[in-house]
Amino acid sequence: MVDELAVWLYGDCVATIDQERNRPRLTYTRTALDRYELGTPLLSLSLPVRPERFSQGIVTPFLDGLLPEGQSRLAVADEFDLPPRDTFGMISAIGRDCAGAVVIQPAEDAAPPPPTTASAERLSNEEIEQLVRNLRTAPLGVDERVRLSLGGVQEKLLLTKMPDGSWGRPVDGTPSTHIIKPELARFPGSVENEAFCMRVAKRLGLNVADVDVFSIGSRNLLAVRRFDRIVHADGSLERVHQEDFCQAFGILPENKYQERGGPSLKRIAQAATDVAAQESVLELAKAMVLNSLVANGDAHGKNFSLLHEPSGTLRLAPLYDVLCTLHYGIDNLAMYIDNVHRVDSVTTARLVNEIESWGVSRSGADALVSDLLERSGDAIAAARDDTPGLPDEIFRAIERQRGQLLS
Repeated sequence: MVDELAVWLYGDCVATIDQERNRPRLTYTRTALDRYELGTPLLSLSLPVRPERFSQGIVTPFLDGLLPEGQSRLAVADEFDLPPRDTFGMISAIGRDCAGAVVIQPAEDAAPPPPTTASAERLSNEEIEQLVRNLRTAPLGVDERVRLSLGGVQEKLLLTKMPDGSWGRPVDGTPSTHIIKPELARFPGSVENEAFCMRVAKRLGLNVADVDVFSIGSRNLLAVRRFDRIVHADGSLERVHQEDFCQAFGILPENKYQERGGPSLKRIAQAATDVAAQESVLELAKAMVLNSLVANGDAHGKNFSLLHEPSGTLRLAPLYDVLCTLHYGIDNLAMYIDNVHRVDSVTTARLVNEIESWGVSRSGADALVSDLLERSGDAIAAARDDTPGLPDEIFRAIERQRGQLLS
């Protein structure tokens, strides 16, 4: 049994986590207290630097936000013989590589090694194919040597791109650099769908994670390059800290949808106004327009994040997890737009109203929305050319949505 965990950030042990009656608590170390001003949102907006211990009500949402959800969490718990709700035990087992820059491991362990992709275990195509096949029972590719974690429900594999371009397994604390997503059984064409929508965003000039589609055997896979990793030519790597907005607001992952108490777009915009770089609110507005354009109703509080740069600057993270959910009959909005609850009921006026409610001038909001929609035709056409195998039905669904927004 592990009694205490150490939280490492940028080479320093900045906090410890213990638990009382199965309730995790976090305390900043003397190193953190000496190095950072009180109130600095070092790990999270919900966990500013202070000498007092943070209680379970704040710590659990932050830690659960680092862990997989749903069936993936159950499978990880089974792999390590843990109760599924044992947040402390789960993060102790798989916290060596998390979203952002934190490394969480037993306090008695040696300091994490300098992060490098060169320490990954090289994989053949056949081995990658096997790891993908096993995702239901080994989410993220975790096992006794692969102790990493990432939030979310969707099955995915974490891999490391090595200095020579080969794929590697992130063993023994090696940082992952890419998220590999297979097609979802319930959502045919999801790989091409997400690649297409992300490319529409990039063509429109939005800040978006880089994606690529590659094949292993007969299976197409989406590779998403992690924006919280900076990889150098020699394989050395810098982790960049980040948190999603459920973590920032102390909201449990299962409550990520607005209808369940999750954050609203306006609340995220207010936080961005208060703490983030000035352009972050406009980036959020562009993301909302993009999600409306491609009919992505699943843009919830965990699909928007803050990057905590080492300099202390906070800014909205690049877009990720964007796809046309309307194609699969999912039309409810995870976060409402001017109190509209369905993605296929959003209009240009509603988009402008929502952005104006954040404190942006109406003329500025109108100009932003109009500009993106006017350029969207060319962006959609170019992204379609970039995405072989995109089902025509997805393209037509987005074209219908675009027509509605322009009407």
